[in-house]
Amino acid sequence: MTLPSRAQAESGFTLIEMLVVLVILGMIGAIVVRHGASHPARLELRNAARQIAALMRETHARALYTGRAQELDINPLSGSYVTTPATVGTLPAITITPDTRSVFRFYPDGSASGPVLGLSRGASRMTLGVNWLTGAIESHGG
Repeated sequence: MTLPSRAQAESGFTLIEMLVVLVILGMIGAIVVRHGASHPARLELRNAARQIAALMRETHARALYTGRAQELDINPLSGSYVTTPATVGTLPAITITPDTRSVFRFYPDGSASGPVLGLSRGASRMTLGVNWLTGAIESHGG
């Protein structure tokens, strides 16, 4: 019977190294499961807010480009929006408050007017509005 050479005896991993790797993988798995399973509502809400904000920015840019006031009319009850000139579209599937018609007006000087929208999906909530002076879109939460 021959003894293993020094190179063969030192190859492989020790039990401690294997346990450390398993603990690290377990921690990563717990983080992924915790954040992945509980946040689809938040991700859907952020995506919907981005879509609505993009509509607002597009309407604002059109007001600056054409030199005429432009409107974005959001109707949560019908789940639709209308922009000037008469573009109609469907809103993302989220809850919007106030649940009455909300009109955002964007002026050629860059200013804007409109309400603050409350957006929610599941337990996630955020707000979306416009800065009256600059017309910049402001979002909070989510």
